Amino acid sequence: MGSFIKKNSSKNSIGKLIIISILSVSTSSVLYPNDFESYHPLNENRIIIDRASSAKKMSYNVNKKLEGVADRFGDGDLDGALKNLSLMLDWNLSNYEKAVIYQFMGFVYVQQNDTNSAIDVFKKCIDLNYLSNSQHQSTVFNLASLYGSQEKWDLAINSLMEFYKHELDPAAESYIMMGIAYFQKGEPLEALPYIHIANIKSLKPKESWLQLEVAILFLNQRYEEAVTVVKTLSTFWPEKEKYWETMAGAYMEMQKDTDALAALSLGYKNDALSKKESIENLARLSLYLEIPYQAAIIIEENMDSGLIEKNEDNLKLLLGAWTAAREFDQAIAVIDVLAPMTNEGKLYIQKAMLLNEKGDWNGIKLATHQALNDNNLENIGDVYILRGMAHTELEEYQEAIKSFTKAVEFGTETNKRNADAWLDYVSDREGN
Repeated sequence: MGSFIKKNSSKNSIGKLIIISILSVSTSSVLYPNDFESYHPLNENRIIIDRASSAKKMSYNVNKKLEGVADRFGDGDLDGALKNLSLMLDWNLSNYEKAVIYQFMGFVYVQQNDTNSAIDVFKKCIDLNYLSNSQHQSTVFNLASLYGSQEKWDLAINSLMEFYKHELDPAAESYIMMGIAYFQKGEPLEALPYIHIANIKSLKPKESWLQLEVAILFLNQRYEEAVTVVKTLSTFWPEKEKYWETMAGAYMEMQKDTDALAALSLGYKNDALSKKESIENLARLSLYLEIPYQAAIIIEENMDSGLIEKNEDNLKLLLGAWTAAREFDQAIAVIDVLAPMTNEGKLYIQKAMLLNEKGDWNGIKLATHQALNDNNLENIGDVYILRGMAHTELEEYQEAIKSFTKAVEFGTETNKRNADAWLDYVSDREGN
């Protein structure tokens, strides 16, 4: 069975079933029957049907001939092997011997990519019902696989149900095959329990199987379950960006922004985030959740690496992050790059206010002078008051008086009241 599955995997690769492809699939609710058959694969307490399997014997001549056929098969002489098997069907054979020959012919046809003929002889083998349990079950499973390769999903499902009748512990591969069949029929919710069980039973996580389960869960807005599955994907494939993005997206759909940030942050620490959109989303979410220092570090690191462009929008984002983090030197450095790009006087005002926090009075004088070069500057009174304050601290009282007088002349009513108060203060200081 293993070699057969490998032979047909390229055509039916689940990896091709990406999330986008299911958006056109019906998501109508599926009602499962109240009572499954005892052997049904979704029955929690399933009981299989016993199948008679007595010891089978093969005549010496048939056995000897089959050994020769096996040699031809092993040497790649498929036509020769098939010719000999076909001739043997004219012998006086027991039902068991016929079943073995039909099964062998099926293997040859599979290697020849003659799917229709393989299906025909496998069906004859199964109808005889004389092989041992393991051989019979393998043949039924192979038949289901062949129907799947032809996209005959109903026939694949029917064959698998026959397989489950006598299979005590069905392999994960049988569940995923059933899930794919229902999925391809446009019944994703019917497919989901089979895919889920396949992922549980799989000895090693299968990326494409897990992807399919996540896709269906997302499509049906079952985000809690989707997170559980995508955590497995991100654990075993931590280098893949899409799983951290998917996890964050699920959390955000559930309005769990903190968890979304944790997912993206972990992806970033694992060097899995490589798209600028992902990095920018991480930075913006950090800023939104009031972790500005992290946001600033992320933006600056990726600007330095060239992943994030040093454009106006990104520099403003960086400026906001450093300012919120009260890292004034870094914020001022950003303004020194951004302001010449935009020629916006308000950026120099912001620089002056940051310099005020540091007590850099000469720096304030220069920044306010640069701000006043913007003819479209709003709130000009604020600039003159800030400039007057710097002159006052530097004991340049005449210059301070000029600035406060300008604030009275051009400022708002609030500016005028503040400027008058400062003028009184400066007069007192100058008198002393």
